[in-house]
Amino acid sequence: MLRKVTRHNASAFAGPRKQMTIEGITGNPAFADDAPDVCRDLFPALSGCCYLDTGSGGVSPCGQGRRVASFYECADPSRIGYRLMDHWLDRANHLRATLALLLGVPATEIEFLSGTTEALNTVSQSLTWHPGDEVAFAEDDFASITQAWQSAVRAGAALRPFHVADEAERTEALIAALTPRTRVLTASHVHSVRGTRIDLDRIGRACRANGTLFVVDGIHALGATPADLGQVDVYVSGTFKWLLSGFGVGIAVLRPTARAQMHPGVRGYRNRLADQSYEYAHLNYSSLYALECAIEIMGGTIGWDLVHARTAHLVQCLADEMEAIGLPLVAPPGARAGVATMRVGNADALKQALDRRGIHVAAKGEYLRASPFFYNSREDISRFSQAMKELT
Repeated sequence: MLRKVTRHNASAFAGPRKQMTIEGITGNPAFADDAPDVCRDLFPALSGCCYLDTGSGGVSPCGQGRRVASFYECADPSRIGYRLMDHWLDRANHLRATLALLLGVPATEIEFLSGTTEALNTVSQSLTWHPGDEVAFAEDDFASITQAWQSAVRAGAALRPFHVADEAERTEALIAALTPRTRVLTASHVHSVRGTRIDLDRIGRACRANGTLFVVDGIHALGATPADLGQVDVYVSGTFKWLLSGFGVGIAVLRPTARAQMHPGVRGYRNRLADQSYEYAHLNYSSLYALECAIEIMGGTIGWDLVHARTAHLVQCLADEMEAIGLPLVAPPGARAGVATMRVGNADALKQALDRRGIHVAAKGEYLRASPFFYNSREDISRFSQAMKELT
């Protein structure tokens, strides 16, 4: 039975918890109207609003702040200051191993950096470029994808943005962009605005056949939807969205196919010349404590199967209700994850009107983006839908 979590229970998530799997509960909690009961204790801030904006930033679980504070406040006077370094490194490596299970890769392939953008720039700076090399990406992708390759340009490579005419064809457009000169094809696993989830396996296989590195930004996917990295060469993600862990940590998965072509472009005391690690300085240990707490909750207390399935179900519920009022989602069926976007034209004004009703979403140009997560309820979706009926 799950122990009640309170704001004052500092040890509520000190270790592994019983996993609340889909099969382990009567009925299917992924399709229940309400989030799992434990979410009321874990996310008390959600009781006062309708928060459908995890795509901008996740809600911190109760106890996470105390976990971070434990990095700064050690009760053992014999282990203070730098004497704790071995302990911090052990915690980081344990977290690395836990993430490896989620991602289905060896722990040795995971590097901790400061965020998605640094991770992408690290790849750019660590490849040996040749005149004629090309970096291909969709012109409408997020700026971290499109801007991270300036070191490649300085080395003689060319950037090759391309147009995606139809969201249903985004995967095909990425594959079609490959040419004999394409050194890197880079894309978001889930598009930050339109919400389309690309087919990593199909694109990755096409890249392998073409001799191209496939570099993926997973910040709108990791935590919300499964990520199969079998055909991916580089997968990077920040932690402040669907991993509920704030800023300052980036996860970079560098597969052997990528490492064979890379040499660390940034050096420091932690990766001297003989070392092929890409972690060049002290890690952000306090932020790793926050990530550790969130991973224990989602991977242990709740269970990743339930997190992913419930998120997908809520997005489908939202899609059905938006379709009924003439606002279909931009992302096609079968290629959705946690980002549910509608073209509305007056997105900024609509977002402000929803804010006044305590409903929180994001405005992205002509698009309104809602991003439900496992901790949301069916009532949240209905409340949003009713407001949209009245405001559009």
